[in-house]
Amino acid sequence: MTVYVESNFVLEQSLQQEECDSCAQIINLASKGRIRLVIPAFSLAEPHLAILGKEKARSRLSADLRCRLSEVGRSKPHRAVPAAFGTLAEVLIASAQLERDGLRDTIAGLLETADIISLDATVLKSAAEIQVEFGMSAQDAIVLASVLAHLDSRRPPESCFLNRNTKDFDDPAVRERLDGFGCQFFGKFEDGLRYIAGRIGTG
Repeated sequence: MTVYVESNFVLEQSLQQEECDSCAQIINLASKGRIRLVIPAFSLAEPHLAILGKEKARSRLSADLRCRLSEVGRSKPHRAVPAAFGTLAEVLIASAQLERDGLRDTIAGLLETADIISLDATVLKSAAEIQVEFGMSAQDAIVLASVLAHLDSRRPPESCFLNRNTKDFDDPAVRERLDGFGCQFFGKFEDGLRYIAGRIGTG
């Protein structure tokens, strides 16, 4: 069983979001050789931009709050407010570091357990065509092009693609392309794990 994942899987696991347990079980199955986990190289780079974006948003929020609370603290009844902000700022800083560490550890683990689909000229050319055909963003088109290229070259007898971005990927035309290779699409990692367990007999 070949299981394709992408950036959302990486972020789900690294940020310990609601379906991270399912992601961890899938990675564990791959580490034991029960499944072949495959991810586009692009999907190991893209999460860094997402984490950076979150950090920048928090920095803007922190700076704005610091400025506004400083003004509030000028009034005698609220002079303790700016000091309380220090605790919130520490939480924001600590959470950013945890996310960076989580991403680093997740990617390191995937490099050990997953097959990586190279980002080459063929994939980029196909992505440009897919972007026009399906009206996708360039990033999503690169992911889909990578998966389709791997399916076409390897022809796995059984496969599935797990991707929480149902807005762009859970589309009849996209599903038809995947179905042409016998690849099932799942928009939730827990649903994908249930399907995988049923097919490989994990109980």
